[in-house]
Amino acid sequence: MKKALVLIVLLESLFLGSCSSQNIDSIIEKPLTEEIVEEEVTVKENENEISFLPSPKTEGTVWTIQPLVSSEFNYENGKSSAEFSTNWKDSFFNGWTGPGITRYTPEQSSIDAGELVFKANIVDGKILTGCITSKAKITYPMYMEVRVKLSESVLSSAVWMLSDDSTEEIDNLEAFGAKSNDYFSRRLHLSHHVFIREPFQDYQPTGQETWFADGNGTIWSEDYHNYGVLWEDPWSLSYYVDGELVRTTPVDEIDTENYTSGNGLTKPMHLIISAAAQSWRTTQGIDFLNDPTVTNEENTMMHVDWIRVYKPE
Repeated sequence: MKKALVLIVLLESLFLGSCSSQNIDSIIEKPLTEEIVEEEVTVKENENEISFLPSPKTEGTVWTIQPLVSSEFNYENGKSSAEFSTNWKDSFFNGWTGPGITRYTPEQSSIDAGELVFKANIVDGKILTGCITSKAKITYPMYMEVRVKLSESVLSSAVWMLSDDSTEEIDNLEAFGAKSNDYFSRRLHLSHHVFIREPFQDYQPTGQETWFADGNGTIWSEDYHNYGVLWEDPWSLSYYVDGELVRTTPVDEIDTENYTSGNGLTKPMHLIISAAAQSWRTTQGIDFLNDPTVTNEENTMMHVDWIRVYKPE
């Protein structure tokens, strides 16, 4: 051990949803004035290994963990620990409560036995779920990786990044773990968005290649897996699963509609871990309020072992 500063297609028409594709212009963003501090945690030597990444482009630097946006969730007092509350919000960073009938609610998240755990409940026609976001923001070049066991439900299990103005988004992990759906249970949505907020417009790549299946029939909710995204520069996104490169977004698919005025993905982003009832899935016949994978609380549980972010230093 060492001390480290945690420095469908079976569908007639596939509508690709988004972690944040709802119009959230009405949310008033509040300045983040809380103190942000570094967190010291214990990490096993072999768990901090990212040798599969390409060397940083800046000569003389190495991939170095960033403590303000990383966590092992090894808090003695769970969410009441100062180490958690100083670096993380137990909600969306600007107060948005989630898409459609989703309501992000602190009571639906917990930190126990070294894991962040979300669960869902149905109350008064709403799906109460968990969401946490980093107070600090991060920008390229960076690599973010999480170890997650998806919920076994039709709810999304998501780990993503979003800019303060909600115009640039990178989705490291977006998946649906209900085993009753043979298509979604075996696929991961690896994508990104750029938005114009007024009038609202949303671009994301829509090809089948954004839905990754490993060819081995893996049902992703059956076990823990490591999910990573490498954001090297404004035009470079690469996705890793269990240390293997599985997708690189073509440069001409980063901003096909020129919503970023030719700049690509440049804005600092908050890290977000969330679960949600994504509204677009109702068009495919999902009834969240009566679906057995949602009414059974155990199926809705999403487990996050850790989140780690690295930059060249």
